[in-house]
Amino acid sequence: MAENNEDREVYEIIASLPIDTQRIEVLRDITFEAQLLMKSKFIRKITLTYDDFKKLHELGKDKEVLLTTNLEGKRFVIYIDHGKIVSSAVSDPKTNKRIVGLRPLATLILASKIKPVTLKYFEVQKEFSEDKTRETPKRIYKELRVKQQVQVPTKKEEEKPPVILEFSKKIKEFMDRIRYELDEVAPYYGCRPVDVKIELSRGILTLKVYVTKKGIFSKCNVKKLEDILSGDTDLILSMLDLDIPYTIIVKEVKK
Repeated sequence: MAENNEDREVYEIIASLPIDTQRIEVLRDITFEAQLLMKSKFIRKITLTYDDFKKLHELGKDKEVLLTTNLEGKRFVIYIDHGKIVSSAVSDPKTNKRIVGLRPLATLILASKIKPVTLKYFEVQKEFSEDKTRETPKRIYKELRVKQQVQVPTKKEEEKPPVILEFSKKIKEFMDRIRYELDEVAPYYGCRPVDVKIELSRGILTLKVYVTKKGIFSKCNVKKLEDILSGDTDLILSMLDLDIPYTIIVKEVKK
């Protein structure tokens, strides 16, 4: 009975929020989510309490925003457009299932009753900045979009490779792209890449990036570089269909 009461309370909160019912399913297409991420700029991390969710729509009062988080190995996304909750989605890498609508939002609200939920806050940009550091995700999206288009399904598909092999190939492609993006982006923040390592433990991907100053008199802005890589990582993982929680550590080392 207690759980039923909690569920009812959560859906009462959702019912009180402005919902764009005409577009509640838009996040079902992962390409649409990727397009939004491609046009988005990572702003900051935010922590929402149970009461904060009661005014969730205010986070996108005069703009389009995406909120993403990882909870118990699942990736959640909330899309808000000018004061209205448009859609939410959750992807489970273990089952390859993607649930879209209001249920993922309800899950996050319920989780916030136990512990505040930390999310990444992205603002969808109307026009791309001339800043080259934001042009790189645009290129990633185009390349991967073309790759999706050329994959023409056949009646008799070849036997799929083992899951572990497919996963390994995706991780390698992820690392190749991260290294390329790092080489492109790091100089704009006074940094020079030294090494990139990846660790997988308990279903969590940890990306460790080691950098040094680009020059003797330059200053390496580690925090800004970490924020930029966070946005790019979200996009790359989404387009490679790698729905796994991750953390990024950027550390400056001496030459």
